[in-house]
Amino acid sequence: MTIDVHFRVEPELKREAEAVLKTDGLDVSTAIRLFLRCVVETGRMPIAFTRPNPTTIAAIKAAKAGKVTKTTLDDL
Repeated sequence: MTIDVHFRVEPELKREAEAVLKTDGLDVSTAIRLFLRCVVETGRMPIAFTRPNPTTIAAIKAAKAGKVTKTTLDDL
């Protein structure tokens, strides 16, 4: 037995997700079931949501603005 679960998502996000999932032979319903099974089996969210620190945020903004410099391992 199953139940219906409804959720709201932007149409473009759904289309993009469907395209990605299709390459793995999955549909959205199957992906959501896999996600929920992972939550139950691990007892937590199966994804890490991390926030970038101020240095990373500055680097992202600089890269988006085209202000990037090349850094070597030695520079680090």
